[in-house]
Amino acid sequence: MDTDQLLDMMGSSESTPSEIHDAIKTLLHQKAAEKVGEVTPAVAAGVFGDTSGEDAPAETEVETEPETEEETE
Repeated sequence: MDTDQLLDMMGSSESTPSEIHDAIKTLLHQKAAEKVGEVTPAVAAGVFGDTSGEDAPAETEVETEPETEEETE
């Protein structure tokens, strides 16, 4: 069902309110499932890391020099 069919149901006198309610609920569930399907790979990669099978880049160590404080008197 798409939005146009839903509007046709609402405009006709043949559909009952419970049928319209069910159609709206079904349409909302379909749209929500599409959105979840779109963001699932990005969220999974963010939470569990990249699972594409490629080797992860090696972690690099960065040495920092301790900052010296100049004493002024």
